[in-house]
Amino acid sequence: MKELGISRIHHCLQNNVQGPPSKVFQILGVSILSNNLEVRMGRAATVAAAFGGTLPPGVTGTNERCTLIVSNLNTDKTNEDKLFNLFSLYGNIVRIKVLHNKPDLALVEMADGLQAELAVNYLKGATLFGNKLEVNYSKYPTITPAPDAHDYINSGLNRFNSNVVKNYRHCCAPTKMIHVSALAQDVSEEALLAHLSEHGSVVGTKLFEVNGKRQALVLFESEEEATEALVSKHATPLEGGTIRISFSQMQSL
Repeated sequence: MKELGISRIHHCLQNNVQGPPSKVFQILGVSILSNNLEVRMGRAATVAAAFGGTLPPGVTGTNERCTLIVSNLNTDKTNEDKLFNLFSLYGNIVRIKVLHNKPDLALVEMADGLQAELAVNYLKGATLFGNKLEVNYSKYPTITPAPDAHDYINSGLNRFNSNVVKNYRHCCAPTKMIHVSALAQDVSEEALLAHLSEHGSVVGTKLFEVNGKRQALVLFESEEEATEALVSKHATPLEGGTIRISFSQMQSL
């Protein structure tokens, strides 16, 4: 059985296995040694439940590396916050650092190895601001806190602080359709279009309510346009609300 010194479902900085393991359990085909079995089984069960017991194609669930290197960035339009908006779709972000000596490169440290693997799986080759991204595992295990490293570990915008199962279930590659939530109840379609249409050609929109909460689907002509709208307008104010944006797996409005 493979022993994970740092479980893929735990924070890479804070949950090293210490001392002799008390028990062993298996989840998704990987044996995990644990001193804190209840906590680890709870998190493992969350991951398993999200994917119905089977990980997405191309995801092994065994990766232990948390820090990614992202290359071929558009240096004029990309910054740490926009990278956060994109990579936080796949897990919580610890830190992001754009390299000053190579500004088309950035390091992104995620909360655990599974979330990092999801980001690699879904974002490698995605187009952002006209450039095709290369997303790979970094040789650096973490990003050292520094003035030029943006810290997001305590950010309320980290999506996996709540609704974890739902957020895992919604992980996907960039699509033409975005889902906009946390809309003000009286927001108009015109205001939504004015907020988003600068990023591309909007094919259609659909406003609706779920449990009394105003939401919308917005279909762009291309995945690139939808991605630009997401990274640029996630967590921005619109008519009294702060909107949240993710990719939708729906094929049509």
